[in-house]
Amino acid sequence: MVGGLYLLALLVVFATVGRQSVPKRERAALPSWTLRDLYYNVRRGLTVFGEHGPSYPALEDTERPLDPRTH
Repeated sequence: MVGGLYLLALLVVFATVGRQSVPKRERAALPSWTLRDLYYNVRRGLTVFGEHGPSYPALEDTERPLDPRTH
């Protein structure tokens, strides 16, 4: 039960962030939301949070030149 509430809260946060990332004139009114609108707003919210998160160390390693002594 608690896990379901936690998941629901996360979905609400992501959907809210996703909705706020769209210009006001392009937003759908909340009462007219369908499951499709919810899905795309959650995806957009995840994207917004993902852009501000830490990068992966493995990706940073590929940008450095390789040391010839290690190969």
